[in-house]
Amino acid sequence: MRSLIDCAESDLIVALRQGDLTAFNELYFRYVNHLLSFAQSYLKDFTEAEEIVQETFIKIWENRKQLDSSKNFKSYLFISVRNSILNRIRNRHRNLRLDEVPEEAVLTESKAIYNLVYQELENTAMGLIEDLPEVQQRVFKLSRLEGMSNDQIATKLNLSKRTIEHHIYLATKYLKKQLVKDPTVSLSLLISLLV
Repeated sequence: MRSLIDCAESDLIVALRQGDLTAFNELYFRYVNHLLSFAQSYLKDFTEAEEIVQETFIKIWENRKQLDSSKNFKSYLFISVRNSILNRIRNRHRNLRLDEVPEEAVLTESKAIYNLVYQELENTAMGLIEDLPEVQQRVFKLSRLEGMSNDQIATKLNLSKRTIEHHIYLATKYLKKQLVKDPTVSLSLLISLLV
């Protein structure tokens, strides 16, 4: 039985840092299926995906004292799995000569790497959006993710158009500042989210 199912993620991280195996198990059960699906979608091999996810959780346990409860743990997990996938793909082809690699394999892996990077950037951006105050978050999502106009949002939320504009301005300013700090953020993702 999952006794910590309703526990906040940050509290679980604090407990995990202290060696609480129950907290570790709860975090494992929260994310294992998502991580397996993520890894398998790029590796196309369930066993290999399972190995990577298991190795990731072993590293989490071994390095639990270094975890930061103020950081987004879910993003950290997905980045760790993504890095392991990229390492696995790179190592798989390290000893191959270029003429031995079929062209379709190169194209497939290039697309997989592109998709992994894009997924990570999208996860980073969505994590940052989740950090916004509740009203700013809702206004930003309605505006940028659902494509509603400021007038439509104002009507829906029963706020003035000026208030909506101010929330979008504050949210955009915060997200630009946070995303520009991350050297892996592509300009196209930044523009697509903030324009």
